[in-house]
Amino acid sequence: MSATLYGDITWREVLAVALISLTHVGTAPFIKRFPIVSRWLLDFSSGIGLGYAFLYLLPKIAVMTQLVGAQYPDHGLLFKHQLYVYLMIGFLIYYLVDFKQDNNRPARTALTLNALSFATYNLLIGITITHFQSNLTAAYGVAVFVFSVHLFGVNSFLHREYPAAFSRWMAPLFMAAMYVGCVLGNHIEKGHHYQSIATAVVGGIIIILSIRLKLPPRERVNVRAFLIGVACAMAATAGYTVI
Repeated sequence: MSATLYGDITWREVLAVALISLTHVGTAPFIKRFPIVSRWLLDFSSGIGLGYAFLYLLPKIAVMTQLVGAQYPDHGLLFKHQLYVYLMIGFLIYYLVDFKQDNNRPARTALTLNALSFATYNLLIGITITHFQSNLTAAYGVAVFVFSVHLFGVNSFLHREYPAAFSRWMAPLFMAAMYVGCVLGNHIEKGHHYQSIATAVVGGIIIILSIRLKLPPRERVNVRAFLIGVACAMAATAGYTVI
């Protein structure tokens, strides 16, 4: 059994969370120093994000939905499929927010939504890593790769929209949320109800972000980088299923 550092948290989990969190402080300097590589990596990240949403998040929500149905067999269909309702709510909220910078109010609304959404997402990443409970270092290596690349794409979007706010307080907030999630994952059971709801809501946001905001116009995308990203997400999902 792996040695633990805090409760049941292992050194692999701590190291994985620490490495993933570095993406938040490394994205802006990397984009500035390597603009050409960043463009390729952003298209690659778009493929990772799309594969992550459809091959990991949606199946994960389906499994959580089965658990709800098994726990409450006498409740109605809508109650049993409540996580898909939360998924739709996350999708609609993000769809209806105006991201234009024409006046201050929509900009502040979008900034607040993005900060809360992706702070929650980073919290869930920390919980997910803690719940891995694997003795295979390679499993954590794959998680570090996939989450880091996906966060690079998310951070690139946030840095483009809110450069000052991202560097000043959003990046530290996301790092702190991930560390809190790492500790919190040691105190809640896998598939906890509130974790499931948060996963569903954030899942809807990630899906629409992948489709509406992160995916560039077809004529501008590096198709090869994008498809390699999708293939990597498929391979990582398959590997996680086997492990």
